[in-house]
Amino acid sequence: MAQESYPVLLTKIEEFSDTVWNFHFEFQEKPRFDSIPGQFIMVEVPKEGEERSVKKPYSIASPPYSENKIELCIKKVEGGFVSNWFFSLKEGDKIEFFGPKGAFRVKDPIPDHLMFVATGTGIAPLRSQFEQLLHDGHQGQISFVFGNRYEDEIPYFEELKELAAKYPNFNFLPTISRPKNWDGEKGYVQDLIRKKFADPTGIHVYICGLIPMVNDLRECLADLGYAKEAVHFEKWT
Repeated sequence: MAQESYPVLLTKIEEFSDTVWNFHFEFQEKPRFDSIPGQFIMVEVPKEGEERSVKKPYSIASPPYSENKIELCIKKVEGGFVSNWFFSLKEGDKIEFFGPKGAFRVKDPIPDHLMFVATGTGIAPLRSQFEQLLHDGHQGQISFVFGNRYEDEIPYFEELKELAAKYPNFNFLPTISRPKNWDGEKGYVQDLIRKKFADPTGIHVYICGLIPMVNDLRECLADLGYAKEAVHFEKWT
């Protein structure tokens, strides 16, 4: 069964760094699809001189309450055909999405404390999840542990600080592994979790990032006594 396509217009590009951009799209011709925070869309890019196109999934970085809009946070990968294609787009270009797809979602019942953990563009599905929860009036504790290499390349940095100021139950905890001039937490996400969340009582964890980070963090959480059922994750290659 063919996946339904949705024409979208690229309305804005935010450059977080040379290699990480946030793409804002508005739906054209059809209304925005219904989606669950944490899902992804597919894009299909024709390859010149070849019969087959290249398909690639991208997590939706914006919450469903954003009417008729969608955001994708994409890292430009050296040799990555689709990511380089995205970085060639200009505001005003029209493309198509297929989807949504995926089962990475916040599960009911929601515990007293949700901890979201990401590195780099792994923030995308988690941002969709915790922003929707805050918008819906969720009162439980939400902690977001966010690891990046350099302090001048943190996606959504100002927005995340504003969320923490606006919502008393939202705790934003950035950590930098290769700091240049950074006064905050230093090291990997595992280091910060050992320091601040060594007691697993009442916490469920949602993780997104590259396979090595997810595997290392799951091992760290197991060592700290987090139950398997309390750890949810999506791995990226």
